[in-house]
Amino acid sequence: MSTDSNVEKTSLRKPGLWLVVIALACLAVVLVALWVVRSPAPNRNQLALGPQAKLAALDIPLQTPTEFDFMTKAEVLRLRMEAVRRYPDLLASDYAPSEAVFGQIVDGLPWWGIAGQFYYGPGGQSIEGVSEESRFVLNPYLLVAAEFYGMVDRNATPEFLTRSPDFQFYCAPTRLHWQPQARYAEAAYDAGCVARLGGGRFDLIVYNARDMNLNYIYVSYADSRNVATLRADEPRAAYAIPQFLHQGGSCGYPGGCNNMSPPTPEIDGIEITGLPARVVAWLWRARPLSVNSPPEMTFVLEFR
Repeated sequence: MSTDSNVEKTSLRKPGLWLVVIALACLAVVLVALWVVRSPAPNRNQLALGPQAKLAALDIPLQTPTEFDFMTKAEVLRLRMEAVRRYPDLLASDYAPSEAVFGQIVDGLPWWGIAGQFYYGPGGQSIEGVSEESRFVLNPYLLVAAEFYGMVDRNATPEFLTRSPDFQFYCAPTRLHWQPQARYAEAAYDAGCVARLGGGRFDLIVYNARDMNLNYIYVSYADSRNVATLRADEPRAAYAIPQFLHQGGSCGYPGGCNNMSPPTPEIDGIEITGLPARVVAWLWRARPLSVNSPPEMTFVLEFR
């Protein structure tokens, strides 16, 4: 046996080295356990589409926004589950809110309000109005939605808003139509509202798709109409949806608010160049080999 081997065997017999080895092994076990505990639970949600579909077509009434301020996470998720389970024929599996999307909601916090987001901005009044994320949380089958910005008339005074409880801060979808067997759904928006409020630019809110395990999106501008991206070039690949809800400081309210993160430049900054307009989005569960791969679902936004 070589001299090097003898030195190695002799060194390992030293108690101090064995203690280091054991400590490192214990640390590795602890780190693995922490990683397992902190990792989001697997998302097993699945929509009933194509051959699994139980319905040919369905119109889904859109729920109006409501107040989430200072609710517990459990209360918000109960409302979410009630909204999902209202249409069991659209599900191919039991539903549970995705940990990756909803797991970081914090008990007892305020949420950005609609008046806060579209009028007041960050600060003490950012939570004014019903909670803006409720537009999506309570409409789980609105997998892809337009989030317009810069639409409120800044000349409107707070007193005017107080006297006008039906003041229109943004353009909400007016109809949600599903064709599960065809793997297709469509959300319609009033083009008149878009023209009236002067908002031709919007981002896409798609965490409902992620929650339903459709994790990748691609906007097909070739199949869309009268819309363009504000990016320097059009995306060429499907985009892994990262959107989730958590405690953030963007609202400027003491202690922060529950809100959505992160910025998603690949699906932000879409501009309507003429009316009527449409956005065609393709959705996949797993990353497709290319955008030429058939999508698991097509979701269309119509502005007409």
